[in-house]
Amino acid sequence: MTTTLTRRTAAFTAATVLAVGLAACSGDGDGTGGTTDAAGTETPGDSTGTVPPTSEAPLAAGDTPPEDPGPPQISADKTQNLVDGEQIIVTLHGLDTSAGYYLAICREDTGADAAGRGAPPECTGDRSASKWIAPESEQRATDHFDAEGNAEVTLTVAEKGDAVDCSVDTCVLKLFGDHANEFRNVGEAPVTFAD
Repeated sequence: MTTTLTRRTAAFTAATVLAVGLAACSGDGDGTGGTTDAAGTETPGDSTGTVPPTSEAPLAAGDTPPEDPGPPQISADKTQNLVDGEQIIVTLHGLDTSAGYYLAICREDTGADAAGRGAPPECTGDRSASKWIAPESEQRATDHFDAEGNAEVTLTVAEKGDAVDCSVDTCVLKLFGDHANEFRNVGEAPVTFAD
């Protein structure tokens, strides 16, 4: 009796999981792969039938969606004809406030990709030539961003490092994830050095 009940329960559970999975993958029958929520609002799918993920509540009629801030913005008061030892002011906007970052001058095309695959980039100077930017709660960080993800950082320029020489290598001002964020590439801005 117990074996029969267990088998029936397992079969019922498997059928339910399969039905729920099929229902979740089904559109509304028009072949577009879209979905319709409980309020009757239709969300279009793409050509593969996937619907973009969202963590936001549906918008009421007449509401406009919030603007996506896009990737963080990096600017500096000077990026051309830099001189070893000079200080530049770097302004950052749109940082993810749950993450930490490093900012340094590095050789272009080095370091982890945006998904965090790879090693840290090859940067100029010693450890003090880079900045660690994190939330206020991280007291060991050299700099902090505000609640909106903005920061202003003073960076001392270094032209050379162990594996990089910006007088011959193409270098960038690079923002990348800190040690807890897999050194993933976040953004960069080109720089040049004076002859």
